[in-house]
Amino acid sequence: MTSQSPFASSTPVSASSLGAVEGLDIEALVLTVLASAVLGQMVAWIYGRVQRGPTYSPVMAQSLVVLTMVIALVLLAIGDSLARAFGLFGALALIRFRTPVKDTRDTVFLFYAVVIGILVGSQNFLAAAIGTVLVGLVILWLWFSSFGEVRGTDGLLRFRCPPGGESERRVHGILQRFCRSQSLLHMRGEGLESEFAYEVALRDPRASSKLIGEVSAIEEVTHVSYLAQREDLAP
Repeated sequence: MTSQSPFASSTPVSASSLGAVEGLDIEALVLTVLASAVLGQMVAWIYGRVQRGPTYSPVMAQSLVVLTMVIALVLLAIGDSLARAFGLFGALALIRFRTPVKDTRDTVFLFYAVVIGILVGSQNFLAAAIGTVLVGLVILWLWFSSFGEVRGTDGLLRFRCPPGGESERRVHGILQRFCRSQSLLHMRGEGLESEFAYEVALRDPRASSKLIGEVSAIEEVTHVSYLAQREDLAP
């Protein structure tokens, strides 16, 4: 009399049954991963085009792709199960995000990626593709058109030098070359030196570094600093 192992099965396992383990649809899983990866890269590409200067983060761009894929997989795993939804979101609630967001626009892109991931995870591929393209086009148009920007002054220039001397006149000459307009906010006298603060509107907003360099090169001019109103135009 031969004994049979409790783990043995007389029913052969087919390839089709492997694809439906615990209700898992392999085809839907692969399609979800591919679609979320492609659309996530589109979101990251738009982010790279719009965010420039110190506010741009390559890690943020990579995170947008991964975030889109993770959200899509979470929605795919939840399916129609309410209990599974509470379990997954309870587990995700344990994660603590301590990295500060540098720019408000970064937060917008995070929500952008989350929404696209939700659409892909719920198998709304057409809505996800159209939404990615349309929202991306609006973001690019807002960036190209500089929508919402009021062109007034670009920054605040501070420096110290003897008042009424040759060095001050040379600074005025440099400001006339670099600036469309400039206005003296205040002048505070401290002994033989005075502190000057000018509100300036540059002819080329990205020429602030050259402006600082030429002003700093003048003899008797010290403590030169420039505060840009926009972070992406900071020297």
